[in-house]
Amino acid sequence: MLHLFATPPEAFWEGYGRPAAGWQQRMPVYQLWPALVHLRLFGAGYVGMVDSRLTSLGV
Repeated sequence: MLHLFATPPEAFWEGYGRPAAGWQQRMPVYQLWPALVHLRLFGAGYVGMVDSRLTSLGV
């Protein structure tokens, strides 16, 4: 979710810690639900976000 709209600053990772290995491959799965919610609530402007997550997952 942290990368859905932007990338957190380095200070965030210093305080919070790094995610487990392989997080970049899992990111589209984690982002799909919030992208679908934004599509439903706010409309067609989020179609591209949903499509890109689905494409990343090979769907």
